[in-house]
Amino acid sequence: MRDTGPAATAGRAATSERRPLTILFADIAGSTSIAEQLDPEDWTVLVQRAFQRLNAIAARYDGTVARLMGDGVLVFFGAPVAHEDDPERAVRCGLDMVREIAALGADPHGHTVPLQVRVGINTGPVVVGMIGTDIAHEYTAMGDAVNIAARMQAAAPPGGVLITAATYKFISPLVEATDAGRLELKGKAEAVHGYQVTGLRSGAVSARGLGEDVRSPMIGRDAELDRLKAACAIVRARQGRVASILGEPGIGKSRLLGELRAYALGSDARATWIEARCLSYGRSMPYHLVADLVRSAIGVSPTADEPEIRTALERRCRELFGEGWTDPYAYLGHLLSLRLEPEIRARVAALEVETVKRYMSSVVNLVRAIAVSGPVILALEDLHWADGPSIDVLLQLVPVAKELPLFIIATSRLDRESEGWRLVAGVRDLFGDALIEIKLDPLSADESRTLVANLLHIESLPAQTRDHILAKAEGNPFFVEEVIRMLIDRGAIERRDDRWVATARVADVEIPDTLQGLLLARIDQLPPESKRTLRVAAVIGRQFGVAMLERLLEAKAE
Repeated sequence: MRDTGPAATAGRAATSERRPLTILFADIAGSTSIAEQLDPEDWTVLVQRAFQRLNAIAARYDGTVARLMGDGVLVFFGAPVAHEDDPERAVRCGLDMVREIAALGADPHGHTVPLQVRVGINTGPVVVGMIGTDIAHEYTAMGDAVNIAARMQAAAPPGGVLITAATYKFISPLVEATDAGRLELKGKAEAVHGYQVTGLRSGAVSARGLGEDVRSPMIGRDAELDRLKAACAIVRARQGRVASILGEPGIGKSRLLGELRAYALGSDARATWIEARCLSYGRSMPYHLVADLVRSAIGVSPTADEPEIRTALERRCRELFGEGWTDPYAYLGHLLSLRLEPEIRARVAALEVETVKRYMSSVVNLVRAIAVSGPVILALEDLHWADGPSIDVLLQLVPVAKELPLFIIATSRLDRESEGWRLVAGVRDLFGDALIEIKLDPLSADESRTLVANLLHIESLPAQTRDHILAKAEGNPFFVEEVIRMLIDRGAIERRDDRWVATARVADVEIPDTLQGLLLARIDQLPPESKRTLRVAAVIGRQFGVAMLERLLEAKAE
């Protein structure tokens, strides 16, 4: 249980709220037969080690360990604090649990104990809060979604991660999974559709988008793209540039970057594109952004295994540094947590105090060496999630852009309290007027209509349906896509021959689940009084007078 969660404050014990939640159950498979083979004390030590590992993995993804149950664990993603990607965090957590517990299988006396966990995951609406009395209470979730997650765990194979279709729809572009069909779960009147996740999909970085069959050219960002193209031309003339692309979630930062990538690589065969992406749970993972930068620079994906990374790093270091390849290989390998050769590991250990400085110099030298052969575009995505040590390294790299054909581009939300904002502010001070700063605004009504028409491939979409989508999305391209996705999934619009036709369900549209997660994540960052004001305002409706809100808040306080 989180020390800072709702259970930490007695005054909040009676608080409960309805919200979408992703629930993970994990337990040790075959624990009864394993316990029979061990002394009770040895079994207790082994289970404690397993729990320590499971709890640490849950903390890595900012999950809330709600309960330890015999030889199992219950973890919430989305309460008490929501994240916009809670289903993804839960699935990544489950995969890590399977892998790391399998590697743990040895009892205190060194006897081999093959440990495996079963993991079940479900997403759905629950009521979360404190239940019980002053003598005994706990923070928990109530609702059928929790029961289904528990049943999915029981149905999972040892060493397997079994998820429901309700979770799969959020993360399907990111994972490799086999369709488990409709599962008859104990106590459930209706079968539940399940998927067994076998791993992460190579090269996949985002669960957003509608798929290859529903796409649109970029809308409303031509002027911004032209500014970035002009900067690429300057970089080709061996003058470095730095740009920042700022905006709210879903406004189109990644799409703009993707269009620039296609242009840069298509217009100059010598250009090198290096892309590093921050993780939403990466603020507490030192150097995770810089490590991703290095992986991209040596040509491996974020999901590459250690032998592949080690081989690629050695090959790239030999190509770029010749006979002096061992120093950068040692420090970049240490940064990537590779199991280095003994003589290389000894080189790093001898300078442990200087390791951080060597990280910085090795990354800078790597980029310098790549830039010798042509322009380098270094794209840093989602800087608002960056970790502090990575920003320290990047602040040492930015001045290099003044002397090399290097174009550094960072995308970020307008989060001035984040570590990543130090880089945004730093480049402003260093580059001044030479900095290209792009702030993306919502699409206009006409641009949004064009986007909807492009995504649905027709101009004959009923005006009422189109207006319904536009009203829900309010000029945010991601919102447009998610509203359309939900309309299709729920049968509110359907394709008949070459036309999209609205059905009777279109009038009953609610906010898509993906947007609920994004909005809840933003709301959970607010102070308690602000959240209370939002809840009261939501009861009144979309539009209300300030005086009415003030009176209701006063009455509730009394």
